[in-house]
Amino acid sequence: MIKKEPKDPMQQGNAAKVLIVGDWDADGVVASAEIVYAQEVLGVFPVKGKATIELRPAGPRTFSSVVSNGCWDYVIILDIPFTQDVEMGLETLLKGPCKPKIYYFDHHKSTLDKASYLEEKFNVEAFVGLSPTSSLVKAFLESIGVRLTPRLKELVASVAVLEGGSGWLARKDGSPSEGMIKVAASISKNTNQSKDPDLWRRYVRWASSILPFEQSPISQGEDIVTHGLQVSRESDAEIKDVARELAMEARTVGFVKFVDARGKWNKSGASALASSIYKITKMTTALLVTKEDGSSILIVRGSQGNAIKLVEKLFTMGIVEDVGGHENIASGRLKAGVNIKELEDALRRASLELK
Repeated sequence: MIKKEPKDPMQQGNAAKVLIVGDWDADGVVASAEIVYAQEVLGVFPVKGKATIELRPAGPRTFSSVVSNGCWDYVIILDIPFTQDVEMGLETLLKGPCKPKIYYFDHHKSTLDKASYLEEKFNVEAFVGLSPTSSLVKAFLESIGVRLTPRLKELVASVAVLEGGSGWLARKDGSPSEGMIKVAASISKNTNQSKDPDLWRRYVRWASSILPFEQSPISQGEDIVTHGLQVSRESDAEIKDVARELAMEARTVGFVKFVDARGKWNKSGASALASSIYKITKMTTALLVTKEDGSSILIVRGSQGNAIKLVEKLFTMGIVEDVGGHENIASGRLKAGVNIKELEDALRRASLELK
């Protein structure tokens, strides 16, 4: 669903302040770059004219803290699934003195399900659909007369390939080059692995640039694209090695392979690890990992939409909370007090019910 252009007046006096909060992955980076291009280069959205832009990466669990220290006229949320933590962040934004206008572009199921709730409770302009967030942003911007650069168009198409090409907007974005698909994949791996906000911002700036493929230095003699591709290759090799080991330890629970990786994987990239184990076991895979804040996250990788269905079943059973993700890869935070036996029993029951 794409809504028509919001009718916001141009800010008077000092330049309006715009906060762009995007997910760490390539979809979030490219969507953020599209908004930067529309505002800084063309001056058409969200403000007609000049505006000061601030760029901050976030995930659903860090969103609240990311938006808690600042004052903006507009906040653009990109590719972040709606969760309890995100709701807390929105409440903080609107309880403060600034009360910004909020736009929310996303394609995650939890956001699609709560779009009307977001509009009614927070007066958010929600732009949601099945296509990747960068495809939704592209369609919206084109509807108000924006012509994206060739670089942005190809990056949007590359993200659509990486996201599985779901949604009719993604299917009409064209066929990107193999090289650009690799660049987009490397962006996700590099930013997710480093969790470096400055690196994320450099990728956004590079993607939004109207200049040819100029170098964006990471360090002396190394440009952002070359660096990202190298990190991607190294990350792939490490994840494959760990996935082979963990796949051998996986326990069959109902129709699910369950892997308890707490203490064995404490880096970012857990979703990629779950996908790698899934490719080895060829069964729906549930991977349990520990995050930096000490919480345990269950990541489910499956096919034919059974990942999100399984996590939602666990939610109704009271096993997990803060559910998010896509049809074939979804996650939930293990509730405090739930032990491994209770989780395995719930996984067994939930997987049997889905058969």
